[in-house]
Amino acid sequence: MAAPKPSPRKHRNNPDLPVRKLGVRNRIAALLVASALLLGAAGLPRKAGDFAIQTGPEKYTWLSQYQGKTLLVAFILTYCQHCQKTTGILNAIQKDYAAKGVQVLGSAIEDMASLHLGDFDKQFHPAFPVGYDDRRYLMKFLDLPVDDNLMMPALVFIDKNGMIRTIVQGDDPVFTGDQDKNLRQILEKTIAEGNRK
Repeated sequence: MAAPKPSPRKHRNNPDLPVRKLGVRNRIAALLVASALLLGAAGLPRKAGDFAIQTGPEKYTWLSQYQGKTLLVAFILTYCQHCQKTTGILNAIQKDYAAKGVQVLGSAIEDMASLHLGDFDKQFHPAFPVGYDDRRYLMKFLDLPVDDNLMMPALVFIDKNGMIRTIVQGDDPVFTGDQDKNLRQILEKTIAEGNRK
């Protein structure tokens, strides 16, 4: 008589799915990804370098112009629906938090973004300055490899002391569910951390 086969382990979230064993290569890859995520998270908080958002030919808005303010900097693609939705939410946040020393800024990073901003402004009426930047310049500011796949929108929360506290990308759970509430929670935390010094 043959020994009975052991029943496969079941997935914790869905018992109908068997748990797949990871091979050595997959385990190493998973560890490398987890390490990269931890190293990226370990880099925060960190001092924000000065960053310029181009607003026209030879015209720039510098983050240092807002010294002493809490900044929420949105990096977007003008044609991205998620970015457009986020712009609407950021409009309300700018209006609600301006008296608390918060400034929202936006920067489109697609190729030829300067040509698309006029139509974007007409359609979405941002309540905050929106300019444009080169993607490579942004990746350097975020301290990410130039060829990294940046998910849009990307939001950078900087406290009033110039410290980057949080960076969220478009695939972050913050953008699911009640995005407005989620962003306001991060902003409140950023304001509180800036007040602690």
